[in-house]
Amino acid sequence: MEVRDLSSKYGHEHRGIVALEPIRAGEPVFTCDLSVCNYYKLEDPTHKMTKAEVLALIEANPKAADYIRYYTYMLDDDLFDVPRHYKTQQITEDCLLFNHSCDPNCGFGGDEEELVIAIRDIAADEELTYHYGLMDSENSLWTGLRCKCGAKNCDGELKFNWWRDPKWQEKYEKYAGGHIKRKIRKLREEQKKSQKIS
Repeated sequence: MEVRDLSSKYGHEHRGIVALEPIRAGEPVFTCDLSVCNYYKLEDPTHKMTKAEVLALIEANPKAADYIRYYTYMLDDDLFDVPRHYKTQQITEDCLLFNHSCDPNCGFGGDEEELVIAIRDIAADEELTYHYGLMDSENSLWTGLRCKCGAKNCDGELKFNWWRDPKWQEKYEKYAGGHIKRKIRKLREEQKKSQKIS
């Protein structure tokens, strides 16, 4: 894989990751190297913040605001993981550069988002993408962002309520991170309870 300038697609010096050779469905695409990872380990509380704390961090660091907003992701409904190098805006690992697609070719090979796998066959020179709904829900910092993925099924806007849709669940649940899998399980439990009551 290779990082390329994709400004022509996304605008404003936007980069992304492109496959250098064909990748088959199910094959590993990227494994996070925890020794250089942009994030602290999940069990480390460093840079794990509520949305209010993240917004305060953005306000206190205006030069890093876009970096914090773009690269912070959800661990739970009101728990976010902020990249460790937000002050210098350094990217130490390419995992930050996977862009969203409403028709992605990558997903996660486990709840902790350390392994990215191909969810379908990927051609050489194809951009590597995952669905941002695999990690974030409605409280996301990206909610309302205009989607520029260009897929035929593009939603046009990032809404982060995809996890509620049974068709989306059927297609993507197994590739989702821990936060989204927990939300789907809880939703199903609530639906079962309400069916028993009625």
